[in-house]
Amino acid sequence: MAKKRDMIVTIGPDGNVQITVEGVPGKGCLEFTKFLEEELGEVVNRTHTSEYFLDEEEVETEVKVGGS
Repeated sequence: MAKKRDMIVTIGPDGNVQITVEGVPGKGCLEFTKFLEEELGEVVNRTHTSEYFLDEEEVETEVKVGGS
């Protein structure tokens, strides 16, 4: 079963965008938000939560092809 991962995007009155990630331990949060950061432009400041310093979880993906 997949674990819940959240991306909270806050746009301030000055137009600055803040992205907060929950449920993605380690540096995986950087990959999780990469697509959005590329669309929004230059990252001016990055603050890591305590979750960033946790060990990344090993992710296993299973792909089944065919009908059996």
